[in-house]
Amino acid sequence: NKLRQAVLQEAIEGKLTAEWRKQNHNLINGDNHASKLLEKIKAEKERLIKEGKIKKDNPLAPITDAEKPFELPEGWVWCRLGEIANLITKGSSPNWQGIRYIERGAGIRFITSKNVAAHKIDLTDESFVEERFNQIEPRSILQYGDILTNIVGASIGRTALYALNDIANINQAVCLIRITTTLLDKTFLLHWMNSPWLIAKMHEDEFAPGRANLSMSNVANFLLPLSPLAEQRAIIDCVDTLMVMIDELEKQVSERKDQAEMLMQSVLREAFAGNK
Repeated sequence: NKLRQAVLQEAIEGKLTAEWRKQNHNLINGDNHASKLLEKIKAEKERLIKEGKIKKDNPLAPITDAEKPFELPEGWVWCRLGEIANLITKGSSPNWQGIRYIERGAGIRFITSKNVAAHKIDLTDESFVEERFNQIEPRSILQYGDILTNIVGASIGRTALYALNDIANINQAVCLIRITTTLLDKTFLLHWMNSPWLIAKMHEDEFAPGRANLSMSNVANFLLPLSPLAEQRAIIDCVDTLMVMIDELEKQVSERKDQAEMLMQSVLREAFAGNK
């Protein structure tokens, strides 16, 4: 697990792709620089606001040097999550709205923090609520490709992509982050949100010690080390390759433990047999 976390940290700092940048200098400068990418994303968002498709956000504070946790590589730029997200919101409790939980497979799927694991949605233990919850809580209706992150309790920071076409809602412990631009790769964002640095930052920002949680303002102000689009994809390839290697290493370690256990049992059997 520590090795996986180290890979994600190296990824968001641009260390995994240092050699790639040397070989692809043209893909990180000029119009490909992340600052230009950010300008295009902001322009897209402004257009959607003018068209009335999304709401205008509260202004975000400028990023200060004191906030920046590490130096960015050439071609990268810092931004806040709220600058690139179309919507940042959370759900609510059905009990508050007089909505009943119903049997599995009926009504509307209800995603809670137990379903949001690191990088994946876990539907092993699902909940469902009455369909009229959608009418009461339209902002928390999920769309394919929404990013979900836990903002309450011990699971703060676990982040996954909702890659289902099924209609679903979320509760108050889950934050919905909707990003529609094609100028960002959401897998890159998932790696960033599940990285040790950002999870540690989330725990720094949490309030209410009795029941740790994050506000929507906290989430909107998260610092994102934005890389050029081509490098985002190179980072994803590097992370995928390394995670496959770690999976194989984990498998080998597990098999060797099993082999060691079998050997120990065999030795014990021989020892006891010899004492009879």
